[in-house]
Amino acid sequence: MQDGDDDDDPPALQERQRLKKKKTQPTNPLIRGIVAFCDRHSDLSIVLVPGTGTTTMTTTNDDNKGTNPDPDKMLMLAISDLPKRYTAFAPLLLLPPSFVGAGYNTPPTAWTRFYSTLSESQRADLYRCIAEEGFRGSRISRIAINAPIAAEGEVGAHTEVGDDDGGQETTKHHPNVLRSPSGLLPVYGDWGPTLPLEQHRVRILRPRTEDFEHAFWTATVQHEGVTQVWAPLYTMFSRGNFAEKARILGLQSWFPGLITRKAEVEVGSHDNVSMVDVVDMYVGIGYFAFCYLKRGVRRVYGWDINPWSIEGLRRGCYKNGWECLVVRVDADGKVEGGGVKELAERIRQGDQDGPGEENVVRCVAFLGDNKWAAKVLQEIQSEFGRIEGNARGERPSLNITHANLGLLPTSKASWSDAVKILTAMSECRKGGWLHIHENVDIREIERMAEEVVDQVNGLVQENSDDRCFDLSCAHVEQVKTYAPGVMHCVFDVEIQANG
Repeated sequence: MQDGDDDDDPPALQERQRLKKKKTQPTNPLIRGIVAFCDRHSDLSIVLVPGTGTTTMTTTNDDNKGTNPDPDKMLMLAISDLPKRYTAFAPLLLLPPSFVGAGYNTPPTAWTRFYSTLSESQRADLYRCIAEEGFRGSRISRIAINAPIAAEGEVGAHTEVGDDDGGQETTKHHPNVLRSPSGLLPVYGDWGPTLPLEQHRVRILRPRTEDFEHAFWTATVQHEGVTQVWAPLYTMFSRGNFAEKARILGLQSWFPGLITRKAEVEVGSHDNVSMVDVVDMYVGIGYFAFCYLKRGVRRVYGWDINPWSIEGLRRGCYKNGWECLVVRVDADGKVEGGGVKELAERIRQGDQDGPGEENVVRCVAFLGDNKWAAKVLQEIQSEFGRIEGNARGERPSLNITHANLGLLPTSKASWSDAVKILTAMSECRKGGWLHIHENVDIREIERMAEEVVDQVNGLVQENSDDRCFDLSCAHVEQVKTYAPGVMHCVFDVEIQANG
């Protein structure tokens, strides 16, 4: 048979040769990488064809076989059968769990049946082709599968908002209290030193400085040029919650209590944003804290129990040009290191230098349980009072008028401390706003707003001595659907001193 004469070839082989002669590059880079892999491996019993369905589902694979597979056992895999979904944060590429296998009670797809036949070396080459050919020019050097988060930690731990739509799910029995992505499966690239499971758990809970230095970190730029940094093996990241982030930034909708000086004449009861402090009870890597800082608040006091989240927060602050102090709080609620006195003096000194100066502390990141938030901040307030004495004409160094409570499905565990903070640590103890994140039955949103106000009012009565406060739900932001029939809502509850 002469070269180019394929009239006597089996139909499947003819189709393969025809497609090689007339190649059109897919626009989807993931598909482009898969096609490059299939083209490279003539030993695979597969033909990629245009169309919307799989022609046959018979496949063979054996690394020891020759490069001429049996044409009668070819798999005719349509381009439309190939996976298309991915998330890229260069140099990181995340693929969904469906890339490697069908979900629970889900029948296998044409692609997952094919993937299951690949050897380890072939899979390694597949990911290499995806990175080097499919995403050529995109600086992709690491690939991981976003597997479900393994159950780990205490029963009752919940989900930090910002982690809720990143393609990962928490197992229902023992939620992962640290929200560490223990199900993340690296499949390509250098991810730093690997350890056995138990040693890896120790590294998550008690990392050393060298662990931070040797880990793989990545970053992305979001709203208004805000950069967020995280270590994918140790902390979660979600690109979602756009509406709430934009609301804090003042880009859309209404966010009570944060206005610029221009708008102050319109709503005189609101604060000048540059004198506002915020406590974020579940700060993570700065999902919402950075939006507050970008908006121009004076300072954010953030709490988290995951040391990798706090390190990501610190690195992110550095990238954005914000001074950040990391403060460890032990199991008894005591500030480690120099203690509260030194911390208050450092913050006060930065404020004395004036806004815009490099050493003005914009973020205080507490590594510890937020059940100590009111206690520690009360101690800081007392130190500020000692330093400031009876100085007149100065704004106080602590004026917390916003508490961000971003935990799903409920943030109730932190409501009490948040109420104590707003009613005692705002200027003239005038109160402020709770921004309460909750998962709510879509049929019960209005009733839930009333219930939230009633419960918060009860906490105010318990903690406000003889002072009187008026409470109202100023706004309910429906962020997005969390699950069928369940809405992620933010309840803006105003606590305002009466008289």
